[in-house]
Amino acid sequence: MKRFFSENKLALLRIAVSILLIASGYLTTDINGYLSLGLYIGAYIAVAYEVIFGAFKDLIKEKAVEEKMLMTIASLGAMLIGEYFEASIVIILYMIGEMFEDAARVSSKKSLVSLASIRSDRVRIKGGNVIPAADVKVGDIIEIFPGERIALDGDVIEGQGTIDTSVITGESAPKSVKAGSEVLAGCLNLNTVITVKVKRPLARSAAQRIIDLAEKSLEKKTKSEKFIKKFARVYTPAVIIISALVAFVPPLIDLIHPILGGFGFDFWIYKALSMLAIACPCAFVISVPLAYFCGIGYASKRGILIKSSSVLDTLRGIEITAFDKTGTLTRSELLVTRIDACGDIDKIRLLELVAIAEMKSNHPIASAVVNEARKFNLQIIEGKNYVEIAGSGVECDSVYGHIKAGGRTFVDPPSGIIASVYVSLDGKYVGSIGIGDELKHNSKKAFESLRRLGVKKKIILSGDKKSKVDAVAKNLLAETAYSNLKPEDKVHALEDIMQNNPGMRIAYCGDGINDVPTLARADIGIAMGSIGSDSAVESSDVIIMDDNIENVPLAIKISKRTHSVVMSNIIISILVKLGILVLLGIPSLNVKMMYAVLADVGVLIFAILNSLRAGR
Repeated sequence: MKRFFSENKLALLRIAVSILLIASGYLTTDINGYLSLGLYIGAYIAVAYEVIFGAFKDLIKEKAVEEKMLMTIASLGAMLIGEYFEASIVIILYMIGEMFEDAARVSSKKSLVSLASIRSDRVRIKGGNVIPAADVKVGDIIEIFPGERIALDGDVIEGQGTIDTSVITGESAPKSVKAGSEVLAGCLNLNTVITVKVKRPLARSAAQRIIDLAEKSLEKKTKSEKFIKKFARVYTPAVIIISALVAFVPPLIDLIHPILGGFGFDFWIYKALSMLAIACPCAFVISVPLAYFCGIGYASKRGILIKSSSVLDTLRGIEITAFDKTGTLTRSELLVTRIDACGDIDKIRLLELVAIAEMKSNHPIASAVVNEARKFNLQIIEGKNYVEIAGSGVECDSVYGHIKAGGRTFVDPPSGIIASVYVSLDGKYVGSIGIGDELKHNSKKAFESLRRLGVKKKIILSGDKKSKVDAVAKNLLAETAYSNLKPEDKVHALEDIMQNNPGMRIAYCGDGINDVPTLARADIGIAMGSIGSDSAVESSDVIIMDDNIENVPLAIKISKRTHSVVMSNIIISILVKLGILVLLGIPSLNVKMMYAVLADVGVLIFAILNSLRAGR
């Protein structure tokens, strides 16, 4: 409230002066008519001069008749027919509505404008001075002390600790980092000194990308916004023409034949001026873009970057969602999911044998096996005579004998056994190990939320094996699953889905690296946790900054709620205005102009407050 008064102190002072002059004019009416008239004119000028200048400025510069012109004609007309009190009150009420509008815009922008604070413009070079972040080059080494915000994207090379990533990802829990961890600009270093090797310049840092996207988020207007803007440009002049007809046609008809009551010009001119006052389109002209702005701002607080209000509006109509599997629905890291031993070998010994064979391999499956063995604190004794055949498997000599671990053709297991790694010892098959990527803990919950939101089909597009993809699809109750797809195959699969479901909007959600073509082809491309990736930012419409799959249905939910707010504002605004216009159209009812303006300001304030709901 204090801020409201501070930002509007000049306007509030003018309103106070105007009210004081109105009161003085009223009190001096019977004492001196000329003094009273002067005070009323002074009251009007105190509040109306800015509105009048603004109206003619819009007319000359924008070649458009806006709501300020409606207020100007209505108030000047009231002055000319002697309604001095109402002429000033009309402008005062309009100014109050404008102040509420400005306050709402400031409030709705806070979540986006505050993003500028996530950027640090100064950097400490290791062993050197603090310099502007813009002067730092890729490959430079910088230090971040506890309590400092990370200025540039990079990889940690020394130190370990925790960082607050909430301003980037929306995730409140601190994240642990150590040598090899990626850190993004905008995150806050919490407890220890970390040394970082810069991987992107300031202009391409995560923080700067978020700021740039936020600033451009309303450039692409929705169909609703475009319609409202075009509607207002036609509607306002039309209202002026209709009001002019109301002002002069009925009294002229009465001059010929008094069939409309014979009320005279003053009566009908007053009716017409009241129509101008209530017909101001500001309630829906203001509230529609404001609601979209609030929706985008709320999404950004939750770690969802939506590129434009047009994208936000499109999200509400999504009927099909397609997902990449690895890294999107499942964790990127491979895990041992099953150990099947046979003969005299138990599961722990089988795991040890495979770990000995795989310990020198850089293959992701080898890393998964070795990591699993370490969980059991197995002392892996290095073997000899290692041989790795790319695409087939590895073999070596160990204290237990000759180990072979790899694919079916490399080991020749019994028929009917399906696994990722088959194992033999001294030529005898001893078991197999299943490797898979674990389903994210909230993927199932995300799919359930999508069903509740009315998404009709959930589809998985993956380059993984059919058995693994089908298992994930079954677990998540996905309607369709495609497997063994190369990046280009995913685009073709998506196009097939579009052709088989004409008219249905489709969103594709991927990790933003090998999914770029598919992200670009979908009606809505959703990139998971890829704010640092150039290709993901350029090709996607929505970026889930914290890699949280549940934010996909949340984005759709925000879109639906925002649209609901927009429609309720438009419908209620039109109904109230039509109601007042009907009352004004009844000659026997003496509806004061100030009541019409009061109703209009009331609708405006309701629409603004309702729009702010989209930001909560």
